[in-house]
Amino acid sequence: MFGYVTIYRKGLAKEDLDRYQAYYCGLCQALGRKYGMPGQLTLSYDMAFVAILLSALYEPETQFGTGRCAPHPLKVRPRAYNEFQDYAADMTVALAYYNFMDDWQDDHRRASLRQAQKLEGFLPGIRERWPRQCNVIAEQLSALNLLEEAGSHDLDALCNAFGTLLGTVFACRDDAWSPVLEAMGRGLGGFIYLMDAYDDLEKDQKKGRFNALQGLAESMSSVEYETRCHELLTQQIGLCAQQFSMLPILQQTPEGKLLYNTIYSGVWSKYALVRKHREGRHQ
Repeated sequence: MFGYVTIYRKGLAKEDLDRYQAYYCGLCQALGRKYGMPGQLTLSYDMAFVAILLSALYEPETQFGTGRCAPHPLKVRPRAYNEFQDYAADMTVALAYYNFMDDWQDDHRRASLRQAQKLEGFLPGIRERWPRQCNVIAEQLSALNLLEEAGSHDLDALCNAFGTLLGTVFACRDDAWSPVLEAMGRGLGGFIYLMDAYDDLEKDQKKGRFNALQGLAESMSSVEYETRCHELLTQQIGLCAQQFSMLPILQQTPEGKLLYNTIYSGVWSKYALVRKHREGRHQ
């Protein structure tokens, strides 16, 4: 379900792309240091966004450097490290574990079970460090599974379950910014959930799996369906952007450029690709 919160590369200068790469590679390094190769395989753009967001808001001491790694041994790449890279690494592994288990329970994919088993030993430590986040993640995934198993097409309830999950990940501290971060995460989480359903609709139809947008697809013409999906996605990312605007993050700072680019342009990149591909096949 993750992988939709990306930057729009054409909208950024080289130094901005390097800054983004530093956080992305820094998260990969944190995953490797804490969880080895199984952890690094869970790397996602979404949690890199979380690391950048929290770094921009709280302005921790951040170490910037360069280095090589096994996947990219020839080219030196920038790296950034601070406390929020470690936090994002913990959340990445926790979310990946539950996602693998969900795949195993839904489709009995043995590869997903094996991946979950590789991460399972790390969960007690993550739960000890972040009990609130882990409890909410488990609760909301359970609520989401119940809704999906019941065949519910209550989009508000479905989006709220996944949004609440992501909101608790955004709010890493219990402070004045926590309510804003939680609300921002709810909006972005709702967008991710709907975007995943939009992306997977035809695949889910072929496999007979639940899809939150199936009811809309069956009750509307293709034009009406596309219009409604765009409206729903716009509503969710609008909620995210509204809350983001309340944070003291300036657009012209290095991290601010990346965050504004992602929220206002980057998240629509995959949507544009999926819609273009779908329309091309239906012509």
